[in-house]
Amino acid sequence: MTKKGVLTLGVTLIVALLAGLTASCKKEVMVEGGFSVAEGRQVKFAAGNLMYDKLQKKFSIASDPTLVVGDVNTEIANPNALVTIDLFGWGTGDDPLRISTDNADYTTYTEWGSKVGGNWRTLTRTEWQYMLKKRPDARKKYAYGSVDNKAGVIILPDIWTMPDSCVFLPGMNHPDSNRYTPSLWRKMSANGAVFLPATGYREGKSYKSASFGRYWSSTEDFANGAWGFAFTNLGEIGVMCYDSRYPGYAVRLVQDVQ
Repeated sequence: MTKKGVLTLGVTLIVALLAGLTASCKKEVMVEGGFSVAEGRQVKFAAGNLMYDKLQKKFSIASDPTLVVGDVNTEIANPNALVTIDLFGWGTGDDPLRISTDNADYTTYTEWGSKVGGNWRTLTRTEWQYMLKKRPDARKKYAYGSVDNKAGVIILPDIWTMPDSCVFLPGMNHPDSNRYTPSLWRKMSANGAVFLPATGYREGKSYKSASFGRYWSSTEDFANGAWGFAFTNLGEIGVMCYDSRYPGYAVRLVQDVQ
């Protein structure tokens, strides 16, 4: 086989692997739990983070909630690297490969969910705040933990029943207690729990530490900033205003409950 043939085969295998990890199966696209984001209004979360396949030029939703591609995101501007990325500048639904570090290039928000189809969208600042702070027992419904040894935050739905053999301690100070094997997490997810993995972030072509998570909201702030959801491995969690729109952060889509 020629070198060109080996390269083609390699790319084909990578695309096939990622296709298996992303949401080709409708049952795995959405977590069934309902999460209040305003009084009388709920959403359901996508099962995993938003992905963009450079080869197919297509958005998708990861079916594996732990899936992050990490420093592969540094290949965002490499035309020869036909990879999948999962960190995006704010509002880049129309141009997911944008790597400019000039905030002036991010003045217009284009919803990522509109490119996926199926009425997906990104939460607003106030919706993140309501879910984390204002819904009934809000502070008892999130925790730092890990799934299959991947660190992140677990968020429980409005109505929660603890599965057999599972433990959940709310708050950000019990990562060793909130550890789930893949089989235990399937039980948690089946009852509506959502996992947001630590993702790190991208600045231009550089990838930064994966010990924390930063997720976008659809809400802008002042001329250069935008709001999002963030957490660290030091027990910090909350809705915060990012002072720039150009860094590559993660996106977790939702659908409104009708």
